[in-house]
Amino acid sequence: MLKRLWARITSINVPLVAAALFASAILHILATLAAPLLTPTSGYGRLAGELPENAMQIVPPVTPDAQPLPFMSPDARYAICRFDTTNGAVSLSAVLPEPGWALSLFSPSGDNFFNSVAGPGRRPEVSILLVPGEDAWRTGGQSSPATAITRDATLTISANEGIAVVRAPEKGEAYRARAMADLKRARCQVQRTRAS
Repeated sequence: MLKRLWARITSINVPLVAAALFASAILHILATLAAPLLTPTSGYGRLAGELPENAMQIVPPVTPDAQPLPFMSPDARYAICRFDTTNGAVSLSAVLPEPGWALSLFSPSGDNFFNSVAGPGRRPEVSILLVPGEDAWRTGGQSSPATAITRDATLTISANEGIAVVRAPEKGEAYRARAMADLKRARCQVQRTRAS
């Protein structure tokens, strides 16, 4: 019996098995990289139909049955804005009063191109001016989606559309009113041009 087992093991075509394993690995990598492109709707696509344009909206608490996006944390509250700079620059502001708070900007493809996290010694007020990607003169001559220049405590970012997310940690009932008040202070609106 041991002779038969050894005969089977030695009769295996090693190059063929190695080629099959290599082909399987390549196929797995390609399938993993293609999965986001083959998904029928992205997170941005799901939220775009539900959120008003250029207006911050506080979403209901995350529960297993109610999640605006997959993998959102149930121990946090969120305010989300779908911004679009087609009609002009969008002014975005938020207060990040303590550690755990964050403001993130995502492109329609899901890329996180800006993130501001609250921390000790940092200013709690965040003010961002989102300008159309073609407005290179407003961002120092560069028009890539992640260009950022600080001017008078306002960050100017070149972006055409995307989602801004303010995340507030849920610390319990005693802190909820204050957290909701700070979330309601978040603003996302088309910047009004000043008359000269």
